[in-house]
Amino acid sequence: MKKGLCLVGFLVLAAQLPLSGYDSSPSGLQVVPEAIWAAATGGGTWVTEIQITNYHATPADVQVYFDYNGGAVGPIMLYAGLAQFRSIRYPNILAAIDSLDAGATVYFGKVGALMFYSPGRLLQVQAKTVNGNYGKTFPGLPPVTGNTAAENRPMIIQDLVQNATYRTSVGAYNAGSISITVTFTILDAADVTIGSSFTRTLGGYGFLSFNPFTQAGVPSGTYENCWLYINVTSGGVQDNGLMCYGSIANNLTNDTYALIAKMYD
Repeated sequence: MKKGLCLVGFLVLAAQLPLSGYDSSPSGLQVVPEAIWAAATGGGTWVTEIQITNYHATPADVQVYFDYNGGAVGPIMLYAGLAQFRSIRYPNILAAIDSLDAGATVYFGKVGALMFYSPGRLLQVQAKTVNGNYGKTFPGLPPVTGNTAAENRPMIIQDLVQNATYRTSVGAYNAGSISITVTFTILDAADVTIGSSFTRTLGGYGFLSFNPFTQAGVPSGTYENCWLYINVTSGGVQDNGLMCYGSIANNLTNDTYALIAKMYD
């Protein structure tokens, strides 16, 4: 299976897809910013479920790309001929890709972002990451202006918390082919910076996940009612820019909650 550079030129194709005026509308390109198949802290296994629905009058051949920290896989033909208004569900999407990839990549133990691609069609995608009785949901979204951060187009993630009960994680996915540099800043309710701002560079289609408080230099201590300011400082001039998400998890039960990135202005 081709890796890494297989995604060069991907956005040229994506630009030809039908898109409406809404940031959550169906499109031929849908991104889920987090997919995981890995052992969970405290026991069990996190898996990501996926449902794909075709809203186009013509059957959709759905391809999938998986980009993770240190690698990229795709395109893989996930499903051929999904008819209009029909849906397909994968209870563990990375295990499904693993079976199609014929052992070329080890998927267990990985977390990354998924691109679902069907040229000229209209897809909607919904993701649910679960471990036993606990889970969180993420919508699949097209990587358009309203869903991405770029230069002069910052985003925020609200409700960050670090205390005896909860921990926070953040993921960032570069949905474009150009390397970008991003500065992250945690702010409290009084608009005071928590710890220090930190900068990361993501190559084309690069993915990373992290605890923002640890990266800000405050891995311990109690912080509540915080938010994350996400500012692309270089390279991010395309509409298909940086897609981010956050989540908080209960330290005792591993129950999780999704935190959706929003436009800053």
